[in-house]
Amino acid sequence: MQSTTSCIDLRDVQCAVVHSRDRDGELLIRCVQRMGGSVVNIWPPGETLEHPIDMLFCALEPAALTLLRLATTQADLAVVGILDASNSGHLQLLKITTPHALLIRPLEAHEIPGQILLALNTARFQARQQSKIAKLEDTLRSYRKVEQAKAILMSRRKIGEPEAYGYLREQAMRRRVSIGALATAIVDASEMLSEEQVE
Repeated sequence: MQSTTSCIDLRDVQCAVVHSRDRDGELLIRCVQRMGGSVVNIWPPGETLEHPIDMLFCALEPAALTLLRLATTQADLAVVGILDASNSGHLQLLKITTPHALLIRPLEAHEIPGQILLALNTARFQARQQSKIAKLEDTLRSYRKVEQAKAILMSRRKIGEPEAYGYLREQAMRRRVSIGALATAIVDASEMLSEEQVE
């Protein structure tokens, strides 16, 4: 029967284990290494990640709070929290940090691969969602600039909205730029001219 760890390939994954080298820390490092992952052990935890990593295993302890907050805001970084569930103070950290997966102490070797897969998949999904949100925000910003540019053209050229949009489209095609980029340039130029007139 094939072992669970052999089903997961971490050869291209740079991992950091922020945990003391006790029984749980050693077990986790050995499991990740058996899956092919490159591991650096960090203890005590610092406030920044000095090594370029793809996956972070971090003890949910007050000393690691700054590092956990930083790590859980980074796109494409999978974070696995290591929790001592008997410590209510450590349990409270789950309210203010959001790891992608969770390992409960004492660690069991057979539970680690599943949590690694969960963390990697959740981090990838989250990164895709953040990318979509960023694109939507860009689209919204571009739409607002187009609306502003149309208003400027309608006022300056004494034309209607369809003509203003048609002009933007025609000029964007002629200059081989997006309508949003052209609209931004028009709005920026208009604001600059307005400032010069005020001075």
